[in-house]
Amino acid sequence: MSEEKSPPADRGQGSAPPAADEQSARTFRGLRNLAERITPWLVEVGSWIFGGLTAVNLIVLSALLTVGPVDATVGTATAALAAALPLNVAGIILLRLIKDANDVGLDDLTLRAFQDAGFPKVEAYFPSPEESASQHARRSRIALLYSLGIAAVSIGLTVTGMVAAVWHMGHWIAFVLLSAVILSAGLLTVAIAHALPQPSAAEKALALRNRKRRPKGVNHQRG
Repeated sequence: MSEEKSPPADRGQGSAPPAADEQSARTFRGLRNLAERITPWLVEVGSWIFGGLTAVNLIVLSALLTVGPVDATVGTATAALAAALPLNVAGIILLRLIKDANDVGLDDLTLRAFQDAGFPKVEAYFPSPEESASQHARRSRIALLYSLGIAAVSIGLTVTGMVAAVWHMGHWIAFVLLSAVILSAGLLTVAIAHALPQPSAAEKALALRNRKRRPKGVNHQRG
């Protein structure tokens, strides 16, 4: 009896890992395809964020320069806002390069320029259309990741500079500003979480079947 029941258990153990690996790979490919398709929108949002940070930094920094280094808080605010400005410029340039490389088609223009110049076998020096598309998607992903890191550092410096600037006027004002920033970030996160689509009935049923299937696999392995 035990020999007849062992093959189904072995088949269950052997088939479960490939299914999980395949689903993970499909999930990764789906997220990558989604990121590639919304790249123009991410570039637009990133440019808007960097532009807003630049405007805030310039306005507050110009006011602090007229005050002068009266105490440590003003000096801290000036240093933080001044350090954030180059980061904002770098982020805008990086996002602009992504957009221009996609809109202008720099690789195709370069290839046609050398073809028009009569360069022999120039196609051998350029990737195929499939490889070119893959390289462009990779460059876009890397540039967006770097832009995200630059934006995080710039936002941190901007918030630090703003808190230090209002700390000079009153400690309680700085606490109010910092609390408002945290509250705004929390409300934004909650709003985005509630706006996400709810799982469908089929998705709930599939998740329920997967949860019921996992203990059986554990029991088979123990057996």
